[in-house]
Amino acid sequence: MKYTNILYYIAMVSFFAIGCTKQDDFTNIVYECECGTLTIDSRDLSVRLAEGFVPNSSLPDTWRYHIVADYRTEEQRINHAPSNEISLTIDIVHSGLLASDEALNVMTVNYLDVPNDIIWNITEGIVEVSVNDGYHSVNLSNIVADGNLINGALMVDFQ
Repeated sequence: MKYTNILYYIAMVSFFAIGCTKQDDFTNIVYECECGTLTIDSRDLSVRLAEGFVPNSSLPDTWRYHIVADYRTEEQRINHAPSNEISLTIDIVHSGLLASDEALNVMTVNYLDVPNDIIWNITEGIVEVSVNDGYHSVNLSNIVADGNLINGALMVDFQ
C-alpha cells in the first residue's frame, strides 16, 4: 500500500510540474506602418496603411492615395477597445513631380466606428504630393473636416 501511495504522489508531482506551463504576459502590439505622421486636433494617430496607385490605366497622371489611421486613444488601444479608424482617400492629378490642390476638391475623410461609416465634411486645407524615387510624399496642411483639424506628412508606397 505504501508503494502505491508513493507512486501516486510521484505521479501527481510530475503531472503538476510538467503540466503547468508558464507564459509571458500578454503584450498588445499595435501595428504602425512607420510611414509618417497624422494628427487630428493635435493628437497623434497610429498610421496603419498608406498606399498609392493609379486607379485607371487610361489616366496615368491621376493617382489615388489611401491612408488609414487608428483613431482610438492610447488607453483604448491598451484596453483592446473596438477599432475606430479614420480613412483618407485622395484623388489627385500629377503634373510632373508635384501636385497641389484644395482638400475639399480631392479628399474624402471617413470616420469608421463599426458598424457606422461617417463621411466628414471637408471645408478647407491643402493636399500636396511630391514624387520621389520609390515613394510619394503626401502633405496634409490645415485640413478642417467636421470641425477637426487634420495635419500630416506621409511617405506613401505605390503599386
